[in-house]
This record gives sequence, C-alpha cells and structure tokens, in this order.
Amino acid sequence: MEIIRCLADLPALDGCVATIGSFDGIHRGHQALIRKCISEANFRELPSVVITFHPHPQQLLRDSDKRPIRLLTGIDERAFLINKYAPVDILLVLDFNRGFSGMSADDFARTVLEDALGIKHLVVGYDHRFGHDREGDANWLSTRGQQHGYAVSVVGPINNEDLPVSSTLIRDHIQSDRLDLANAMLGHAYTLFGVVVHGDKRGQSLNFPTANVEPHVDNKLLPNQGVYLCRVKTDEFSSFGMCNVGVRPTFTNGEEITIEVNLFNIPEGKEDLYGAEVILEFLQKLRDEKKFSSVDDLIEQLENDKKTCTAIIENYRDV
Repeated sequence: MEIIRCLADLPALDGCVATIGSFDGIHRGHQALIRKCISEANFRELPSVVITFHPHPQQLLRDSDKRPIRLLTGIDERAFLINKYAPVDILLVLDFNRGFSGMSADDFARTVLEDALGIKHLVVGYDHRFGHDREGDANWLSTRGQQHGYAVSVVGPINNEDLPVSSTLIRDHIQSDRLDLANAMLGHAYTLFGVVVHGDKRGQSLNFPTANVEPHVDNKLLPNQGVYLCRVKTDEFSSFGMCNVGVRPTFTNGEEITIEVNLFNIPEGKEDLYGAEVILEFLQKLRDEKKFSSVDDLIEQLENDKKTCTAIIENYRDV
C-alpha cells in the first residue's frame, strides 16, 4: 500500500476506484466499505484508493463549546489498520485545513475525484457527507456521477447487536467501560501506537517490570483507568501482557495518566525496550485501578491479575 499525502504526488492514473471518509477506528463498517472498493477495483482491473483526512475534520470544525474530540486512530494507526484488514493500492491523506474545509462539494468532486484521480467508480457510506456545510451526500454523488461518467455504490450500515457500527458509538463504549462491545464493533482489538519511555522503575522493584508507553497521538482516546489484558508488538516480537492505565494511586497523588505494561514473554536479549516503537492492543479489562493499603497487598493483586490473564489468553491468540 502506497501512502500519498499530496495530490501533486499522485502517480498518473488511468482511472481508479475510490472510497472516502474519516475512517476513525477502521471499524467493521469502514472495513466493509474499503473491501467493496477493492472488489470493484479488482473487477475493473483498476487501482483501489482510500481518501482520508489529517487532521480529523472534527478537530477543526467542532464547536468551541464542546469537548475536543478524542481519536480512535491517529493517521499512522489508521494506515496500519487499513493495510492489515483491507489493504488498498493507494492511501491518499489530504491535509484538512481551513481552506480545504471551505471547499464546496462541487469543487471537491471536480478537483479531487475527477481531475486528480480520474474516478471510474466511487464507494461511499450511506451516511457520508462532504463539502462546505456537508452539502454533498450519496444522492448528490450519484447524480454527479451520472453527469460525469462514473458509478457510485452506497454501502449501508453494518450492525452489531442491532446497532449501526459507528466511531461515535465505539467512543461511547470505550468511555463507558464496554471495551468488549467496542472491540466487537471495531472487528479488532482497540489499538494504540506509542514509544517506550523511561519511568520510575517502581515495577521492577515489585518484580513486575513494566514498559512505559507514551502514545504518539496527543488526543488519543485512552481506555478508562484500570488493568487490562493486552498484547504488545514490536518489530522483533509479540507478547501478551497486563497493562495499567492510570495514576498509580498506591504511590502517587498525581493526576497524570500513565500506561505501563508488564510483558509476559520478552525474548532473551530484548529486555531493553527504551525507545522502541510499539503497537499496544487492549484485549479485555480485568479490573478498575485502585489504591492499596500496602505494597504487599499490591503485589498479591498483581500476581492474581497475572493468573487471570494466563487463564484467558487462549481466547485471544487468533484475535
């Protein structure tokens, strides 16, 4: 999959099949949309293209009186998940700035879809809208396509337990401690990209050494404070582990959220992870974070947490 961040860098295309959206989370609905794009491209023997935006449009357009949006995926996470679950030929990342946000649906269709991509077939979601004041929708595109010689396919909602899968609902599930429902809608484990940074090494003194993970995305939505079964992947190995998201109340009175992972299977010689780029997958929540009356009580709980993880790991080996 080739990632292109500017229209001027697009290779000469003799037509393509494309889909368009913010694709925050690359959930099951997004995957269905992208796979439809790939299927149509293969049928026509044309390149498949996903068009997305950075930053997320809501980061720019959200009303100032509302809380800032928390992202399910930064652009690198989005690209990774597309390449893993529905790899296309080209991922086109457009810079969503003030000028771009003011572009009409007509200007966008002409400039991006028709002139730059030479679109032959466009796949959109049933609720997709674009252009200034969101004036472009599936019906508008279908009419436009008929006038300019390309087909438009509309993919309907993908449901999970009778609810349409959506990024908004997934955020609500994560923030309401329903990680299992969020992961079911995602179709994969909730994923975070980060780098291992230095901590206070307190875990090592407890015989539970941890890797402190700093997310790459500042406005990343983190799971609620608590202990999770997780999986960590690096360029060199993959390991299950248990992850604490929180403020470590047994030792501090601070409010800074940290992400600490105790890995179960680090290959010999790979123990020094400082500076390593990691992919952290949140598989299942075990319990809320809590303050313990003594270090011994904390260690006993950590040992029980690890036993719980060991007992349920087999459920996630193929996830």
